[in-house]
Amino acid sequence: MNHDSTPGPVVRITPPQHCPDRDDPRWTDWLTDIERRYAYSLARAEEHLSARKAAKEAAAHLLGWPGTPPWQDMEVWRRTEEAPVLRVRDDLARWMGERGLATPRISLTHARGYAAAVAWFPPGAE
Repeated sequence: MNHDSTPGPVVRITPPQHCPDRDDPRWTDWLTDIERRYAYSLARAEEHLSARKAAKEAAAHLLGWPGTPPWQDMEVWRRTEEAPVLRVRDDLARWMGERGLATPRISLTHARGYAAAVAWFPPGAE
């Protein structure tokens, strides 16, 4: 993908009224066990959960994935003192490889019940 055709960043924002409770069973569909364990270990778990879901939504949109995001084929990975990264696997990884798509970069934020994420292609992504 050349620079002229690289789509711009995609942003997703989740307001408090759309942030499901931490015990909502839909989190097991949307997030991996690792993502849920990480979020549940922190204060304001709902915000952390929602930010990860928003990142996956933004990445799927940026990639042009048709239909519902492949929730379990994406994982927001975070190590202490490092920015989160998106890991892709299985069907999504194969689909991206067939199209020559780079893994999107992501950034997450949350405060006062809101959660947001942005996904973009790294510079020079082909």
